[in-house]
Amino acid sequence: MPLKEEDIQPGKCYKTKGPENYKVIAITRGIVTYQTWTSPLRINTGIKVFADAVYKMVPCPN
Repeated sequence: MPLKEEDIQPGKCYKTKGPENYKVIAITRGIVTYQTWTSPLRINTGIKVFADAVYKMVPCPN
């Protein structure tokens, strides 16, 4: 079950339905900037698309 848009928060990590986990860097005017745990590249997407792709918050790696 996807998360609600208002549940997405900067600095938090989220589990996807696939093998990746995401860390949210920032949310600006409905655009989520995030990184996968395996890449330093930053990715931008709409908050609705991001919320539909993740299903739960997970602890971020240290």
